[in-house]
Amino acid sequence: MSETPVVEKTLAAKLAEAMAAIGAVTKDGQNNFQKYQFQSEAAIKAAVKKAISAVGVIIIPEYVVINQVDRQSEKGKMNHFVDVMGTFTITDGKENIVGTMPGTGQDTGDKAIQKACTSAQKYFYKQLFNITDQDEDPDGDNSEPMANKPTFTGATSKQIEMINVGLAQMNESKPGTGDSARGYFLKMYHVGSVNELSTEQASSFIKTVNEKVAKYNQERQSQPQQTATGFDNAFAQ
Repeated sequence: MSETPVVEKTLAAKLAEAMAAIGAVTKDGQNNFQKYQFQSEAAIKAAVKKAISAVGVIIIPEYVVINQVDRQSEKGKMNHFVDVMGTFTITDGKENIVGTMPGTGQDTGDKAIQKACTSAQKYFYKQLFNITDQDEDPDGDNSEPMANKPTFTGATSKQIEMINVGLAQMNESKPGTGDSARGYFLKMYHVGSVNELSTEQASSFIKTVNEKVAKYNQERQSQPQQTATGFDNAFAQ
């Protein structure tokens, strides 16, 4: 009697198995200013590492800095902002899948690049494995109206991409305005990077940036020699 041949799992099947193993990741971080909890980078990475190791998969990251700028705060401190594009190669040694995710970091020291890379990796993992903060449990319903339960939904990868593209277009139209706009919104929402914005905050950010890009393009067409720098010129008009 011949033995039944063993069918090797595809990379996609292994990722699906890892996704099921990860399940929900508890919100172990706390934003004290905006009063919401979030999943820390350490918790996400620990859950993903255990699951992909079990199925023989590794994820190799590579980062490219796409923008960086230094800006002085009102208190005189110098803040360094960095945008990176992360490329992640998922492999089991036989097949490869490649994905990308942008990331942004801010620091008064020398860790802005590390924060940007960490942000890109965390949100790539969340998107790839559809990581939520809790499992659906119909028995856990306490019958309170959902409207009374404030929730935080992070900006999507598409929104983050639109923000970064829009800010780059602002800088192209009027040098310095995109960087100033980024600092203004991050300070207003008390976050360290655009990856930490909510969907509502990101939508507002995108709307404002698109309006400014359209205005600057119109001004440039009517007055080709006109240039401007600084946040006042970007948002005080």
